[in-house]
Parts: sequence; structure tokens; C-alpha cells
Amino acid sequence: MPQKADWSAVEPAIFGTLLERALDKDERARLGAHYTPRAYVERLVLPTIVEPLRADWEAVKAAAVELADAGDKAAAISELRRFHANLCGTTILDPACGTGNFLYVALEHLKRLEGEILDLLASLGEMPTLEGPGLSVDPHQLLGIEANPRAAAITELGVVDRLSAMAFSNPS
Repeated sequence: MPQKADWSAVEPAIFGTLLERALDKDERARLGAHYTPRAYVERLVLPTIVEPLRADWEAVKAAAVELADAGDKAAAISELRRFHANLCGTTILDPACGTGNFLYVALEHLKRLEGEILDLLASLGEMPTLEGPGLSVDPHQLLGIEANPRAAAITELGVVDRLSAMAFSNPS
């Protein structure tokens, strides 16, 4: 059963290629089913989602560091928790999600940003609870619309389930 398969070792981008090749030319044209490579997806995701969030993060991080350096660790933690809560409440919509590459790339970047927030919180002695809806960045923040039921199933089974088990931390 595909629902029980372990998709963690599969690069999600492969699903788009597989779906596109499984459709005949007429069906592909009718559905507008054309795989978009990650580099092209990032040309949209970075300036519309990631860069605005990162600009906000840099301001919050600077304020938190300044507060912590001034001895107000509680206020620094509060600033970081507020930003983290906002990040966990961010919703991403892809109105033509295909096999979910846009959603996957967006969520991957959100998880990386979350890792940076959690690292800074940990450096201040704060270990936030991440269990439960809205307490961490997760696939429930993704909304995708797709006319092709096979593509939608691939997104759900191959991408969203895979991301549920992923954890990111600051690579530096």
C-alpha cells in the first residue's frame, strides 16, 4: 500500500516527473500538468514567502539578542516565542499544486527558519514544547488545490507524509 510506504528516502521532486510521464500528451495539456523543477519553484518561493519572513526574523533576532544582552532574557524569549507562533500560523496556498513541489519547498524553508528560532531559544535556556497543532511548523499549514486526483494523492502520500517526520536545525 502506498499509504504505508516509507517515502523519506525519495526526493519529492521525482513525483512530478513520474506523474507527467504517466499522463498521455492530451491529458497533460488538458490538466496543465507540467513538472516545475526546484530551481524554478525557488524563484517564486524565495521572494514571496522566505525573504519576507527572513527579514522579519532578522529584526526579531536582533531585538531578542539586544534584550538578552541587556539582561532581560524573559523579554527576549517572549519576542522569539511570538515570532515562532506567527511562523507556525503561516499558511501556504498553492492553487494548482500538482505533486506538491511548491508546497514541499516552501515548508522545507519554513522548517529551516524554525530550526534557527529553536536554536536561539535553546541558547537562552528555553526548550519549547513542539507537540500539538500550532506548536511547530508542520504540513497542516499547507493548502493545495489540484484537479488531478492522482497528483493530489501523490502530494498527500509522498510529500506531506514525508515532511511530517522531518526535523530541521540550523546547519551552522
